[in-house]
Amino acid sequence: MKRSDIFVVDRSAIYRNLIRYRLEKDGFTHVHAFSSREECLYRIRKSLRPGFLIASAFDPGQHAAGFLHAVLDLSPHTRVIFFDAFTDPQETGHLLAAGAADCVVRTNDPDAGISELIKNIIFLAREVANAWSS
Repeated sequence: MKRSDIFVVDRSAIYRNLIRYRLEKDGFTHVHAFSSREECLYRIRKSLRPGFLIASAFDPGQHAAGFLHAVLDLSPHTRVIFFDAFTDPQETGHLLAAGAADCVVRTNDPDAGISELIKNIIFLAREVANAWSS
């Protein structure tokens, strides 16, 4: 379960490094962090297919749904989880309808949000493992 590659994409170095640190502390060994969506998509195009991708939903001048579609076109089995301060419930609904695995709210307590991310990854990994064994 913890061998799957995980990509973390966030323009905030603080969040990017904190998420990576917590994932590695919890036993995930293949964590790759990127400061831009373009860098992440480049790595996916170069044949590195992550099992999970954690991304900030709101980058200036970029649409989360467009990024989601680009990821899923290149790597349809990647589970994309958006991690941001969602203020519009409709945006969350659109992302989930477009194929996001989940949208986790980033609050003033980063540890709580990151803990929720890790729980979701573990749950989704079990779901995938169960589907393969059926």
